[in-house]
Amino acid sequence: MLGGRVAAHKGFFTLIFGDFPQWLGLSEKRDHKILCGHRLPDANQSPLVKRTLRFAALLIFCVLTFAARCHNLRDVFIDGRIYFVDADCYSRMTRARMVAEHPGMTVRHHDFENYPQGVKSHTTAPLDYLIVGGKMILDAGFAIFDSGRTSVLRGQTLDLSGALISPLLGALTCGWLAVWAWSAARHSSFVRGHAAPVVPLLFAISPILVHGTILGRPDHQSLIIFLLAIIIGAETRLMQTVREWETHARPPDRHIAKWSLISSLAGGLSMWVSLYEPLVLFGVIFLLIALFDREQFRWRERWWGWAAAAAVYAVSLGIDGWRFALPDETVRAYFPNWSRSIGELAHLDLASPLLWHWCGWLAALAPVTLGLAVWMKMKAARVSTGAHPAYRPAAFLLGLLLVTFALTCWQLRWGYFFALVFAMSLPWQLAVLRRWWIAWPAFVVSIYPVAQDWDAQLFPDDAAQQRLELLRLERAALRQTVSGMDRGAFIAPWWQSPAIAYWTRLPGVAGSSHQSLPGIVDTARFYLAETPEAAAAILQKRRVAWVVADDATRMIGTSAALLATAPSATPLGMILAENPHDAPPFLRPAQATDGRVFFRLYSVDEAMLPP
Repeated sequence: MLGGRVAAHKGFFTLIFGDFPQWLGLSEKRDHKILCGHRLPDANQSPLVKRTLRFAALLIFCVLTFAARCHNLRDVFIDGRIYFVDADCYSRMTRARMVAEHPGMTVRHHDFENYPQGVKSHTTAPLDYLIVGGKMILDAGFAIFDSGRTSVLRGQTLDLSGALISPLLGALTCGWLAVWAWSAARHSSFVRGHAAPVVPLLFAISPILVHGTILGRPDHQSLIIFLLAIIIGAETRLMQTVREWETHARPPDRHIAKWSLISSLAGGLSMWVSLYEPLVLFGVIFLLIALFDREQFRWRERWWGWAAAAAVYAVSLGIDGWRFALPDETVRAYFPNWSRSIGELAHLDLASPLLWHWCGWLAALAPVTLGLAVWMKMKAARVSTGAHPAYRPAAFLLGLLLVTFALTCWQLRWGYFFALVFAMSLPWQLAVLRRWWIAWPAFVVSIYPVAQDWDAQLFPDDAAQQRLELLRLERAALRQTVSGMDRGAFIAPWWQSPAIAYWTRLPGVAGSSHQSLPGIVDTARFYLAETPEAAAAILQKRRVAWVVADDATRMIGTSAALLATAPSATPLGMILAENPHDAPPFLRPAQATDGRVFFRLYSVDEAMLPP
């Protein structure tokens, strides 16, 4: 039984954390494992020196990761208030606020988008509660360290928690990758320890991974990246089984049970957070196991682990319920047009330098170097006595890399996971070069495009700087414009609706999710309306009390693309944005126009609406 085996190996802590205490220098026991015929070089340094160096390296990587994700500080903290990166973030924060105000609540229905019908949300509870938990910690911190109530952030602890959650998850992911990479190198007959630091280093600076866990982006992607890093790392260590490096005096069941449990618990949680990316990657992982290491299907520890993952997901169904339903007719009709306006759903242009900016030039050689790693270990196995599976981790990562690259070519949102797999495969790629004084210069030269991208972000040219400044002004202006909305529902462009709903606590007709497409379509029809009667019908149908007008070109162009129709010469959206005095009588300007105008707000006079 598994319990008996675990008891023979120092209990639950050892089962879960295994080699990690030794990596951090917390174990005083000498490690006398034999690797490639040589003892590991750990006798020449005192435990205190090793412990200090390893903690220092781990701290440096985590601090670098967090700092890199806070480079957009000026775009998030504007005039003493916190703003989020995109529309989905405001939807997440509305959910978190509902949970904070009603502890124990699970948000299954969004009535703040697609009003009045609302939507049955695909979004789940784990990140909501992480944000609320962060708020509780911040509240306690301000109570202790800001007893004079002088900080402008004291009343914004929920927003502050939402802004910080993704960088903190990014730092946590980097810490996991640093420990995992050293552990994988320590137990490999192929990977050298000098290659381990490249994994957390590339994760810390890769622009696509920075964006996925950036400041002010409380999105489920950051949590998925963390969980999938754990899963891929654990599955790689299971491919890199004890048969590769341990003696017969230490049976493999503790190793298998430990990594199976880690992978399975992270897998169950990731499916709770989102079924899309994890489920696709799980299918790929099962195929790769069947292809390269089908013996795993005979390990009962693996089956118990998979049962644990299913149990975690079953618990999630009891809490969040079944979240999926067939799309209605409007979603099926307009989703293709709407998806073209979503950057994460665009295709990867192979002619662009985007891939090199994410991963560096080594990305072009990754299939070759990983293929060489597989070939070198298979060749070594053929000439050795007792072939070992040292080629399997490289083959596993190569398969994942090719699949995630293909998915990235289809949808850019898969770029997060392609970059993650690429970073985790680097120790095997650099092992092909054998010597550290060859591998490290090659890696440093390869990340020159990454450095170029950072140079453009940290030191933008005048045109880019003006765009950023304009965006900051627009965010503050929108918040000021809608501050007088105090009742009823509103119509606004779909990319602005979640922010307005969060600030005003009022429901919007549109939203940023594909489930809100019925409301998004009605909003587009409203802005393209050619007659007051057509616009009034939508206002009455959706019970709207307020109308927000954005830039005319942006509103009209996006609405026309969604509906696949040519706008008239003077659609209603253009009149509302540029000629408010010509607006229909049932729409009354509701804000002063002192100074520069970014947005216009109208109140709906129900008495003036045509019957």
